[in-house]
Amino acid sequence: MNETSRQGKPPTWAVVATVREPAELVLAFVAHHLELGAAKVLIYLDDPDDPLRPILRAKSGVNVVACNEDYWNKVNKGRGRPPNQNARQAINATTAYKKVKADYLLHLDADEFLHMARPFAEEVARLEADDIWLRVPAVERCWLAGDRSEHIFSGVFRHPIKQAPLVAKRIYGEEVAPYLANGLAGSSHGKPLVRTGHKVQLQVHAAKLPGKNSGWAPHKKATGLHVLHFDGLTPLHWAAKTLRYAEQGDEVIDHLLHEERALQVRHVRDNIGSMPELLRFFRKITGLTPEQARALTEHGRLSAMKIDPEAAMRRAFPEIEADFSFRAFDLKLGAENAKRLMKKIAASQAA
Repeated sequence: MNETSRQGKPPTWAVVATVREPAELVLAFVAHHLELGAAKVLIYLDDPDDPLRPILRAKSGVNVVACNEDYWNKVNKGRGRPPNQNARQAINATTAYKKVKADYLLHLDADEFLHMARPFAEEVARLEADDIWLRVPAVERCWLAGDRSEHIFSGVFRHPIKQAPLVAKRIYGEEVAPYLANGLAGSSHGKPLVRTGHKVQLQVHAAKLPGKNSGWAPHKKATGLHVLHFDGLTPLHWAAKTLRYAEQGDEVIDHLLHEERALQVRHVRDNIGSMPELLRFFRKITGLTPEQARALTEHGRLSAMKIDPEAAMRRAFPEIEADFSFRAFDLKLGAENAKRLMKKIAASQAA
């Protein structure tokens, strides 16, 4: 059966994301999804003073919201900005869900890009009448041995190895497997593509029924759609994010992160004293030996999915100068991240 929208036309979809990233990444994210067919891209700027705001406001198909104090008091019942980033993402996504004029809304992060191997209408046609959302599986960017490319969208993609922990342990070994959730360094839960018009709360990885103790809304899993997750656009980008988490207390780490990611953060905090060590650890959990790549291929868990967000960005924003190399991206990570990285570099030089 072909899925149709409420007006009898092909179903429409939109994307929502809360962002605080270098401009090139956000513009590439927006351009990629508009070019893929999104009716709207809704961007919530976690930094209300983000200079991207006027550029995004001028782009057809984009709605942009600066998450300032007035905004947070309005949408968070006068309680202001939540300190927890997952809570901010969930509130923004649910706010967007209530007002978006599209048949479906996909909740993503700025380092996640939708890949379609099958037409959108065919995928959502798999939903039964009672289903509210489609779980879009996540695959994670990693690097083959010998890959020295330094473009933020380079690499290949590994799929989760769910319900087979012994297989994951056999592929990655006792030293690396504990840091991987179902074979991924980042989250393996996927992202929610939600039918609009229902009373649900959008979370980072799911759509939840209303009520304090309610569970996930009824859903199906997508088979021809994937979220390509670039978990750390560059090694330094990953390092900065991990060091930021490491500054938090254990309670916050456990609340924000899945068990394996929390283990990564604690390992960095407690056992790694220099930048070279930190980058070697990153390559250990995101790089693939020839044997690992071969084993993943044999299990159908390694793909070379092709997208080109850089080209989409240059078509959509031809007036914007952009450099997608590691070096250029790292130079735009911001003063706060630079301070964290310099502290670790200083420790390396003192050792």
